[in-house]
Amino acid sequence: MEDSSSLIKRCNEYLTELQQFREYLLELRANKTNIDKSTYDEITNKLKENLEILEDLKEKMEICGFDTPYMGVGTLKGCDDSDIYEIKNYSSHLRRMVDEKKGALERVRYAIISHKMAIGNLSDDAGNKNIIFFLPYGGAYKELLMQLPSIFIKSYKKILNIFELNHKGVLSSITMSIVVIENGKRKFKRIKIEDEDYDAYIEKRYGDALITSLKKNYSKNKLITDSYVKKTIVLAYLLTYADDIEKEINKRLNNTLSKHQRDMIVKYLEITANYDCEYIDGGVIDFRRMDEIRLKKQELNEELEKYGLFKDGKIIDELQNALNIEKNIYDEVCYEIPMKYLSNDLFKYYLYNTPDERSRSNMFPSILLTPAMSQLTWTNMGDNINPKSVLDLKFLLERELPNYKISLKNVGGIALYLIHDWDAVKKYGYNKKDIESILKDIAPLSDLMSNLKEKNIDIEKIEKYNTIKKKRTKKFLNVLSKL
Repeated sequence: MEDSSSLIKRCNEYLTELQQFREYLLELRANKTNIDKSTYDEITNKLKENLEILEDLKEKMEICGFDTPYMGVGTLKGCDDSDIYEIKNYSSHLRRMVDEKKGALERVRYAIISHKMAIGNLSDDAGNKNIIFFLPYGGAYKELLMQLPSIFIKSYKKILNIFELNHKGVLSSITMSIVVIENGKRKFKRIKIEDEDYDAYIEKRYGDALITSLKKNYSKNKLITDSYVKKTIVLAYLLTYADDIEKEINKRLNNTLSKHQRDMIVKYLEITANYDCEYIDGGVIDFRRMDEIRLKKQELNEELEKYGLFKDGKIIDELQNALNIEKNIYDEVCYEIPMKYLSNDLFKYYLYNTPDERSRSNMFPSILLTPAMSQLTWTNMGDNINPKSVLDLKFLLERELPNYKISLKNVGGIALYLIHDWDAVKKYGYNKKDIESILKDIAPLSDLMSNLKEKNIDIEKIEKYNTIKKKRTKKFLNVLSKL
């Protein structure tokens, strides 16, 4: 078996090759306005080859204990456990070994996630091809993060937080014990449902039933469970749309601030950039140099005052207001733009793909197949489409339509039509005739129509496709379709 040192060396060499592959993709993007299908196919094949090697590396690392690097480290004969613990904590040699193992495995994991996401985005109909050029294929996630402009860091943390669950959980199901009357006799039943309106559910299916106990079950699932995936996604979207962010910031600054205000900010930044901060080490002020600090601060204020930017012991109000406006614009744009594109991609991922397709897709690895709407409250696509309402209806149809043997292929188009209109259906590339064909299939299903009506869906948009008018026939077809 390959020893740890040679495995780390081989890993680092291969990850360097993958970093060069990323540089090749960036160069390809810069030199070609339009990349043809054959080039994308070549990229996909290369990604799959790389992924196979990375998965093999990861497996060998885990066999060698890279995921538990402290196990077996520093074992010496004649020493008890307390001695070994001291060695682990204080031996620089052992710490270096542990750090190398952890670092190598971590980079491989980021590289694997990046390759999976790239393959997913190239293979999925909802995929975003722009993002594939900015993923950390060589596992250099931390290096790329450090290269982000400082104005991006706050947005990076803010976007990362949307994938975390900040409340007690999502209501996943309700477990109930009920007593029903069947054939004139009382019968005890224990049921589990996913509908929050359990009273309506019980009345509809069991009539006048008595609920004897009820327990609400909450899921602690996060939208995306894998921390490597979350960090890679946020980093990739910030890098992908960095140019868009910069253009929008400049546009808003030009529209909001006068030329005089912008010139003041430029001069202020130019002066303060020359202010020596070497006496601050890691955020800690060296108090032995307090006199020097006071002197430099005085020099800075005098320089600002010379240009009319500092007066009466403070920055002039006009400059301070301009700086506040600039900061707000930076914060808003750095968050809004990547969130808009992320929301659109996530919406299309759930819209176009069936649950089975989502289970096989790596566009967003480890994401929930069917999230609760409370986990998508942050989505904002910047247009007239209501993503939460559309997806909420689509997920309902995904649960119901299999009961009637109706295909889920174009269910996203049904949801768009019912929540919005035919323009929305066309916008997302669905064929009107395909959608109308499904509407004709579901129109006679009275149980389904009742469920949709409870969701405040305008069922008249469906009923006009119903060619069956007799209630008895509708009821028969409704029962027959469930067999």
